[in-house]
Amino acid sequence: MEIRLVDVEVVRPLRHTVLRPGATWDESVYPVDHLDDTLHLAVYDGDAVIGTATVFAEAQEERPGWRLRGMAVAEGRRGEGIGSQLLSEVLDQVQSRGADLLWCNARTEALSFYTRHGFTIVGEEFLAAHGVPHYLALLPLG
Repeated sequence: MEIRLVDVEVVRPLRHTVLRPGATWDESVYPVDHLDDTLHLAVYDGDAVIGTATVFAEAQEERPGWRLRGMAVAEGRRGEGIGSQLLSEVLDQVQSRGADLLWCNARTEALSFYTRHGFTIVGEEFLAAHGVPHYLALLPLG
C-alpha cells in the first residue's frame, strides 16, 4: 500500500461510493475541494484507490484547526488498518503545516475508530445535511 497526495478527482469516486451511495455525483463535491490549501490523500493498492481523505484549514468554534472530511475505506478492505495508516498520514501532513487541532464531524457508526485514535467526542448527536447521524470529534495536536 502507498499513500499519495492527489487531485480531488482521484478521491471523489470512492468518497461518493462509500459516503454518498444513492446520491447524485454533485453531492460528493465539497466547496473546499479546489482550494490551494486543501489536501486530498489516496491509499493505493496497486492501481486501485482503497482509501481516501480530504483535509483543509478550518477553524472550529474560533479555534484554528484543520478539518478532516471524506475519509473512506473501500468496502471489503475495512479492518485491515487502512484507515489508521491514512489518519497517520493526515496527521503528518497537518502537523507539518503547523496545525494544533484536527477535527471532523464523525459518523456515529465510526466513533470507535476516532476515539481509538485519541479524538474526543463533543456534544450531542446531529444529522448531517444528507441525513446521516454524526458527532463532533476533536483531536488536539502538539
